[in-house]
Amino acid sequence: MYRRSVITDEISQDLEDVLAVARAFHLDGLEIRTVWDTRVDQLDAAAVRRLREAVDRSGLVIAAVAPPVYKCDIDSPEERREHLDILRRAIDVGLRLGSRIVRTFTFWKKRPLAEVWETLLEAYQEPIAIARSAGVILAIENESSCTIGSGSDLARFLAALDCPEARALWDPCNAYYETAAEEPFPTGYHQIRDYLVHVHVKDAVRDPGAARPRLVPLGEGAVAVAPFLQALRQDGYSGFVSLETHWRPTALDEEAVRLPGGKAFSERGAVATIRCLQNWEAMDQRDSPKSV
Repeated sequence: MYRRSVITDEISQDLEDVLAVARAFHLDGLEIRTVWDTRVDQLDAAAVRRLREAVDRSGLVIAAVAPPVYKCDIDSPEERREHLDILRRAIDVGLRLGSRIVRTFTFWKKRPLAEVWETLLEAYQEPIAIARSAGVILAIENESSCTIGSGSDLARFLAALDCPEARALWDPCNAYYETAAEEPFPTGYHQIRDYLVHVHVKDAVRDPGAARPRLVPLGEGAVAVAPFLQALRQDGYSGFVSLETHWRPTALDEEAVRLPGGKAFSERGAVATIRCLQNWEAMDQRDSPKSV
């Protein structure tokens, strides 16, 4: 059975508020992107200790750390070096928090994947070496604003990297944003299933005539969240599934969705996340095996 977690800044920048929601819904873990209005890789030693102690007292664990590694320009050596430093710091924080999973991306989408394929493979060699040395896993997320957004492309990329330090962070809603040609479930999921190390869930719909999908509460959209979660259970996935709400009663602007985190992003997050957690609980209760 998978374990449930939430990305903390989808609730609040205040850790105590986050912990209260996590306890109320009997979650298993937390994923850290920003907390106390600070990005995870920028937390100092005292903040990391404070965070670890509070999480331990609550009986939770850290599911993953979620820095914005490689959400940058693939053609900029300076930005790539900066993001390698972000990765190193995030790994250090993650290990101090007891997590070996560090989220990464595949650079902003500027050109077709075929045109940057070899550069992308080369760009991941140093992160893989860093991860191997530290004993951690790079959870590469499919993201529609980045070079790799679909399950088939992510699976092909991981097969080409061919190493245990690089695995899939599968977000079916991000795949829904990427293309209407490949369904996030079952098609996209089946592409990456053998590489899966971490999962994000959120939901969206396509309105007639709209340029992009619209975020909605979990389970109320077109991403087939309930059958996807049921498939994870049936397939014996035992890792974490993190709620990445993103929906708000008043929609977030596009830039906040591309680079989430911080106080403005977390505003009104609690009410939105609580609604999504309620929907998630209802899905789990409806689809769980019944005792006889």
